Amino acid sequence: MRKVIMWNMVTLDGMFEGPDRDISWFVFNDELEKYILETQATADTLLFGRVTYQLMADYWPKAEGSIAEFMNRVAKVVFSRTLSRVDWANTTLIKDNAPDEIAKIKRQPGRDIFVFGSADFSQTLMRHGLVDEYRFGINPVILGRGTPFFKGGEQQAELRLIETRPLNSGVVILHYEPARKQ
Repeated sequence: MRKVIMWNMVTLDGMFEGPDRDISWFVFNDELEKYILETQATADTLLFGRVTYQLMADYWPKAEGSIAEFMNRVAKVVFSRTLSRVDWANTTLIKDNAPDEIAKIKRQPGRDIFVFGSADFSQTLMRHGLVDEYRFGINPVILGRGTPFFKGGEQQAELRLIETRPLNSGVVILHYEPARKQ
């Protein structure tokens, strides 16, 4: 079965965006780009909630480089009750029953499935036990305010550390899987 892998950049205090959706605090350099290109090779599908989809669809079709080529080529699935259509290449819109649809996608042949951003949508995935791996790039920044990635949930989630990768920039990439997978 395919894995759903959640990948996000967050601050040390757990914010994934600053006030007004600011992400200028991301520490992005050649070393992080190399990591991203390396890990993208395992994926062939991206999942998005509406807000992140709209931000990504506005940016990536005009961008250039290896990451942009991947983002524009790969299959994308957007979960939204309010969008009426999607225009980004290779994108499918699903309006209802996200947990069942994602479970179906996981059973289809293919490679890993990534979720970028999409904090509210990610909470739904976590609540339904659909996340197989969490990857976070912890940035050496404390914002003090912004949008926290984890907004609290109904249940505690025990995780098991499976990889740590410190970068020269001070970013530390952590890979976790749900403890139930042991």
